Amino acid sequence: MTDAAPPPPHAAYVPETPWGVASAIAVTLAAAIAPMLLSLAALYLSDARLVVEGDGPPRGLMPSLASPFILAQMIAGQLLSFGIIWIAAGRKGQRAATLRLEPPQTGWLTSIGYGALLIVLIGPIELLLYHLAGIDLFTDGRWLLEGVQSPYWWAVILAAVVLAPLWEEITFRGFLLSALAKSRMGFWPAALISVVLWTVLHLGYSWPGLVSVFLAGIGMSWIMLRTGSMRAVVVAHAVVNAFSLIVISLFAR
Repeated sequence: MTDAAPPPPHAAYVPETPWGVASAIAVTLAAAIAPMLLSLAALYLSDARLVVEGDGPPRGLMPSLASPFILAQMIAGQLLSFGIIWIAAGRKGQRAATLRLEPPQTGWLTSIGYGALLIVLIGPIELLLYHLAGIDLFTDGRWLLEGVQSPYWWAVILAAVVLAPLWEEITFRGFLLSALAKSRMGFWPAALISVVLWTVLHLGYSWPGLVSVFLAGIGMSWIMLRTGSMRAVVVAHAVVNAFSLIVISLFAR
């Protein structure tokens, strides 16, 4: 194994993992693809009339979350992806170190503050990008609106504010980043690769939306570098998603 690049000065993050770069990327891709396989299975069930017509998955890239079928499919996919990474990270008993779960963990209020900081820094850039592109600000979030306004709003919150930040950060700023940053490439090149792969998960968004996701990933990577705490990035991610959900609920038509 090649020697790891030294961490940046004053960094709290020191990568530890038994996984190599290629194998970690392969596991990450498997975890990301697993929900897609569930979607294909759901599509088969819908076409085979094994689910109630109208509750099956629509053919669009961004399905409505007003359907309990779609919500169940999304949550099951998130749990499956999380399970794959959680099991893989336990290799050689190093789960806590690989996923940055060891103490000290950043305090809850400080973690919330990091999320608020990302909103303040990225929000104006996001507004400018949508304006320059001539795209409605809520284009990439409107698919959530029907779900929030449906009787299943609680499941939308569970998926968007709890499970999405948890499995995405455990995967991309935990499992994958540890393997990449431990190699000779060092932290920021490793973070860039991790953020690009995370952004690919959001294909279907407009280009301003993808840029916003990318910037959020860079911000989350900086939080991990500064704190070395999985709690910090998960809570910050949850704050950003919760803020977006509230804004969509109040202002999107």
